[in-house]
Amino acid sequence: MPSAILLVAHGSRRAEANADLVRLAEMISDKVDEEIIEIGYLELTEPTIPDGLKKCAERGATEVAILPYFLSQGSHVSSDLVKFKEDFIAKYPEIACTVCPPIGLHDKLVELMLIRLKEVSPTL
Repeated sequence: MPSAILLVAHGSRRAEANADLVRLAEMISDKVDEEIIEIGYLELTEPTIPDGLKKCAERGATEVAILPYFLSQGSHVSSDLVKFKEDFIAKYPEIACTVCPPIGLHDKLVELMLIRLKEVSPTL
C-alpha cells in the first residue's frame, strides 16, 4: 500500500525559488522509502496543493503526509494546509491524510543558521 509525501511551499514568482522545492523533493526521495513524492505550492505557481494531492491519489496512495517547507506554525500551516487536507479527505475519504509540523525551532536549524552566517562572515 503506497504512502505519499506532498511537499508544500508558499510559491514564488521567481522560478529559482520554486526550483528549490523540486530539488528538495528529489533529495528527500533519495532518503525515504515512500513510493510517491509530489510537490504543491500554496500560491503564485503550479502545481497547486490540490493538484499535488490529486496526483498522489491518482498514483494510488493510501495515505498522504503533507510536509510543509515552512519555518513556523503560521496561518498557512495551521489553517490553509488543514483546509486543503479536509477538502482532500472529503473528496477521497478512503485515503488517510495528515499535516506534518513545520520546520520550527530545532537544534539542527540553529546549526544551519550558524553555517550560513559563517559563509558570509567567517570571523563570527
